[in-house]
Amino acid sequence: DFRNYGKALTVEDVIVKSSNIGTARIAMMIGPERQQDFLSALGLFAPTPVEIIEATGARPLLPKKWSEIHTMTISYGHGLSASPMHLAAAYASLLNGGLKVTPTLLKREEYVPGPRVVSEDTSRQAREMLRQVVSRGTASLGEVAGYRVGGKTGTADKPRPQGGYYDDKVIATFATVFPSDDPAYVLVVTLDEAVETSGKEPRRTAGWTAVPVAAEVIRRVAPLLGLAPAVEPALGSGVTLARN
Repeated sequence: DFRNYGKALTVEDVIVKSSNIGTARIAMMIGPERQQDFLSALGLFAPTPVEIIEATGARPLLPKKWSEIHTMTISYGHGLSASPMHLAAAYASLLNGGLKVTPTLLKREEYVPGPRVVSEDTSRQAREMLRQVVSRGTASLGEVAGYRVGGKTGTADKPRPQGGYYDDKVIATFATVFPSDDPAYVLVVTLDEAVETSGKEPRRTAGWTAVPVAAEVIRRVAPLLGLAPAVEPALGSGVTLARN
């Protein structure tokens, strides 16, 4: 972790503060078998069936042996590599009430829900946690007035071709859902070697790079998609609303 968060964090704060240590501890409580079963149910072990010829070649990169260290590192995004389409489909499945979403480019006359991957209550709690990531966590620059954005940041050290990782190059990702209380869209923004340079030192984490990009996309595109912002009326001082 970037800082010491103390001896204990709630599950929500592990997500909000993006604590790798907390996530790894939860993964060890779950165990490697259940972790693999869950990731497989979300479609993260196979190519997506989306209707483009390149999709069949986009097979996620998995460890040859799922060791204890892989269980921990995969829990916070290292050790498993998947495409943005995989991530978007997984988020849609997790946050839509818990039913598997199969990505497609074809317009369907009738929606056929997939198998259940999590309960409705778990899906609701996940949406609430992701909303907190934006409202008070690592994705605070992702707030877009009226759209109740939720999401999760991810910053991965970029691997060197000859092995190991770069010290100053990352792949920054922000996976987001909006509106978080009644999801309509999932958006995944991934930036390669992005750097934010307005401060005294360069900042490379997703909260400074991918998150503002996603916020601007939502701000501009959401109205075009027919999503009106939910704006609460401002009340004047001392004014009480009453109904006849």
